[in-house]
Amino acid sequence: MDEAISRALEKNHQIQSSRYAVRKTKWDKRQAWAQLLPTVRLNSRYSWIDDSTYALRDFSRYFNNSNSPFQVPQTVFQESYASSLDVTMPVFNAGIFNGIAIAEANSELQRLVQKSVRNKTVFQVIHTYLSVLKNNEVLHLQEQYLELSRLNYEKAQRLYNAGRYSQTEALRWKMDYQQQKSIVASSKSNLRNSKTLLIRLTNLSFEHDCLFDSRIPPNLLSESKKMENLTEREILQTFRMKDQDLIKRNPALSANQSSVRFKKLQYRQSLTSHLPTVSMSYSYGWRENSTFELDDYSPQTFMINLSLPLFSGFQDFTKNKSTHYQFKQQQEEFLDQLQNTRYLLAETANKMINLKTQLNHSKTNVQYSKRNYQIVKQQKEKGLISNIEFIDAKLNWQNAQLLDISNRYDFITAIVELYYLLDRLDELVHLN
Repeated sequence: MDEAISRALEKNHQIQSSRYAVRKTKWDKRQAWAQLLPTVRLNSRYSWIDDSTYALRDFSRYFNNSNSPFQVPQTVFQESYASSLDVTMPVFNAGIFNGIAIAEANSELQRLVQKSVRNKTVFQVIHTYLSVLKNNEVLHLQEQYLELSRLNYEKAQRLYNAGRYSQTEALRWKMDYQQQKSIVASSKSNLRNSKTLLIRLTNLSFEHDCLFDSRIPPNLLSESKKMENLTEREILQTFRMKDQDLIKRNPALSANQSSVRFKKLQYRQSLTSHLPTVSMSYSYGWRENSTFELDDYSPQTFMINLSLPLFSGFQDFTKNKSTHYQFKQQQEEFLDQLQNTRYLLAETANKMINLKTQLNHSKTNVQYSKRNYQIVKQQKEKGLISNIEFIDAKLNWQNAQLLDISNRYDFITAIVELYYLLDRLDELVHLN
């Protein structure tokens, strides 16, 4: 089982997806902080104008007279090149600061989601592995009864042919044999389904034939013994805790609570559209000329930009309302999940209490049914009872064994489910 869990944690696609999501949030945080840094751009422009436009714009030719006391520099060229170095830096932008908080919240959310996915995968593997063991044990028991039914059926046929059994008695054994064959076929199907699901969880090829240890893992057996010795009150006390303690213990609840905070920050982000922004820009340029060479005259510009939103056609207002109700929706879903988790814990604990009682009863019932079958078998050999009574005794023993197997595995599965809801699965498995 530990090997199956280790493989699932390494190869399962959902686990891999959650790991990539966590790595993505690390870069999202860096990107959010990078919004505070200045941006530097080197701009270069080439332009060409037609002859008539050039003639209209170039006034310098009217003043470039050799007799004129001053010369007007040429500022318009038919082919021109212009370059500048521009620096822009935000001074105040509430959206950027809230964006950093959103990135931090999303990082925490994805970390908790990853833990939740990991725990869910471990739980699914343990649950499915136990299902494989249970179905395998049930199939082994039913195959034994199938062989016994076959022998009894063949014996009944011989006795019928010898005239010692009636047709009704022979048909009764035949029906028992056919019924047992149907039960075995159904059990094989259940076992194949359990194995297929485990192969799916561990990301193995569906053609792969897995080998399973037929024994229940010792750590699960020891935990089962420990739980069997607890009183009803002690079992119920395992999940009775305050809401915040339960949220800390349950990764899925922690992730949902973090998602509520994330939606709240997104709502606050929409409110920043109503706030002013302040930015600083600086430009160092070279005068436009007709060559690639940079001009010796370099104008510099420094600006402080203030932008105050006044009216956006109600776009910002409607967006605020949308994100607000999205936040409230997530909040209600979280509260519902909290109550549902408490319900699942109570249901699981009650199931454990019931199965704990049923285990003691089924063990005694197996012993009683076995003893009764042995007595009926002896009486059958002496001809003191009918075939129907003998078959009923055999079926009672079989059903008692099947019920005991079911109770035993269901009790262990309930423990696993309880530990899954309380984030204690690591106590049941040994992973590196």
